[in-house]
Amino acid sequence: MERRRVLATAGTLLPTSVAGCISISTDSGDEGGEFPEPVVEAVRVPAVAHVDRDGMPPIESIDADASPSPSSNSGSASDPDSTSTLELTGTFENDGDPGEATILLYLLEADDDSDAVLTAPAPAHGTSVHFDAGERREIVFDDADLDGYDAYYLEAQIGAIEADVRNDGEAGAIDVTLTTPSGGQVRGHIDDQQELELDPDETETISFEGAFSRDSYDVHAEATHAEDADE
Repeated sequence: MERRRVLATAGTLLPTSVAGCISISTDSGDEGGEFPEPVVEAVRVPAVAHVDRDGMPPIESIDADASPSPSSNSGSASDPDSTSTLELTGTFENDGDPGEATILLYLLEADDDSDAVLTAPAPAHGTSVHFDAGERREIVFDDADLDGYDAYYLEAQIGAIEADVRNDGEAGAIDVTLTTPSGGQVRGHIDDQQELELDPDETETISFEGAFSRDSYDVHAEATHAEDADE
């Protein structure tokens, strides 16, 4: 069995740096040549970050910093509905592998006790965007209902983790699992295990769909019935 550990990061509300790195650990087995011998060849993790404001938390005032949508007829400051048609924008850059990123929009409200405290219980909107390695682009949300909100925040998370799995043994079924470093379930994801049927010397790419936040992950690959044969 081979494991490949992935440290995957995405932006948070704190001014943290964003990076992606991979380390590999291998566990040898004694399958005796009658089963598949899977090898995790590569793991691809996009590392997309919000790059506006030079790393400062990019919380933007809705009435001060957002701009009216050009497709809207309510760009006038005197229009009482103008805040509901603003474009909410942010610039993102991928310093990792090519892949899918999930861009989340949080709409923030001032706390009842302090206007300096902004809260958002959950993302209001999200979109999946493919980034090439090194790509920088502007992301725009132009259909959000902004009534009652004071600011907004855009966050990038990992949209998918891809892995290439090669079979160096006999043809058969292979279980590939995405876990935490301790072997636990990844944030309750229901698609954290996939089964492949690989011929000898065949390689296949699998994708674990996110969104995944800043965390560390393991990718495990092993013959489906290898443990039963050892008993």
